[in-house]
Amino acid sequence: MRDRSIVAMIALALVAAIVITVAYRRDAGPKAEREKVVAIFKTAGTSNAFWSSVRDGVESGAKDFGLEVAIRAPRDEIYVDEQIQIMRGAIAERPAAIVLAAGDFHRLVAPVKEAKARGIRVVCVDSFIESEDADAKIGTDNFEAGQKCGAALLRHLALEPRSGKPRIAVMSYVQGSSTAIGRESGLRSALGDEALVAGTSYSSSEDQIAYSQAKDFLAKDAGLDGIAALNLPTLLGAARALAESGRKDSVALVGVDSSAEVLKYVERGVIRDAIVQKPFNMGYLSMETVRELLSGRKPKAYTNTGSVDIDKANMFEPENQKLLFPVAGK
Repeated sequence: MRDRSIVAMIALALVAAIVITVAYRRDAGPKAEREKVVAIFKTAGTSNAFWSSVRDGVESGAKDFGLEVAIRAPRDEIYVDEQIQIMRGAIAERPAAIVLAAGDFHRLVAPVKEAKARGIRVVCVDSFIESEDADAKIGTDNFEAGQKCGAALLRHLALEPRSGKPRIAVMSYVQGSSTAIGRESGLRSALGDEALVAGTSYSSSEDQIAYSQAKDFLAKDAGLDGIAALNLPTLLGAARALAESGRKDSVALVGVDSSAEVLKYVERGVIRDAIVQKPFNMGYLSMETVRELLSGRKPKAYTNTGSVDIDKANMFEPENQKLLFPVAGK
């Protein structure tokens, strides 16, 4: 019955997407030759709901703001060298702007400096760099998202009596990514000294790797109380392992990001909370920001697109539907 509810929500989201996209369109200014923008994501995988939604936002924004956009990405998030090559190839083309989701907080600084030295505008989206060279940054406050994960874990763990502090496994994804750094920092800040971190793993944003890592945590630590999985593939892998273990009632799993599959795990109580980002907004606003820059206006230096804590109690509320289904966008 609940599966039918999710299907109905998807259908409603498709209708909402049409209405929302039309409503959100703004005047792109006088007709002119479409200026070229290269958007460089962290992965080309179309099966990733998060990046598919960012792509939808970029394409919708490019259309609304009169931009010609080419979207490129490495094979996967771990291939930072490949992303750097793509970035340098884009610089050689001299587009009007580059929108970059940096695969590494440190190593993409130099390519961004190269772009700026050639007069190319740079907007960082989702993942940032360790410098202020980008013209603008758009994305989730990842420290805050990590704090929400920690707060959700502590809330669930407080409901069950235990001797001593609860034990938490931290499951991250790509070491060196600004989003991973921010989320883990926020998580640890929220946990403080109220929980013990039993270990940290990195899944390379592969759900199969995360599945194996979660199975290992669960097999080796009979006293494990909670798991924080910090991105979508990691959350899906951890949820599958936890569901198979039969320990969903004693191990609280929370994570970042959402998809239809995540929602099914939330309904079943395998995932207690999902901290949901707004990827469509990130993509759309990156194009709006590029248009502002190319029109001589100064955009906000940083736009926090926000995140929302979704659980079994609020997942079917109408105001949360567009967050849960990326196709609904804004």
